[in-house]
Amino acid sequence: MLALILFSPAFSQNSVQADPRVTDYFGTQKVNEWAKNSPDSIKYYNFFVNNSFELWKVENAALRSDAQNPVALSLPDNDLSLLLNNMSAFNILKANLTWQKDKTTWYRLDGTQYMLLLQPLNYLENKFKSGK
Repeated sequence: MLALILFSPAFSQNSVQADPRVTDYFGTQKVNEWAKNSPDSIKYYNFFVNNSFELWKVENAALRSDAQNPVALSLPDNDLSLLLNNMSAFNILKANLTWQKDKTTWYRLDGTQYMLLLQPLNYLENKFKSGK
């Protein structure tokens, strides 16, 4: 019995915890299912919400050849405020954006001097795999 008590904290520390943004988007039931059957899915989406996008000032983005002709993006005020002021709380999954497999995607944030860069999916997958 003592061994069970001593080892329980070690086991709970090894379980994968979903970023709140992942749980918010996919729901507790799906995240619990992943925790049991596919913890790498939680790890990937935790990685994704933190690494799939970047915020750039328009004048800096203009220096990149791949930033020409960005798509206009209007976000709700609350989401825009989070993105500009607290990126770690912004839920990119809920923004209804489309990532390209092999190409960086740029959005011009309406009413701001900022652009949103979405990393290519292949880049994200390779970077995630290299971190394992």
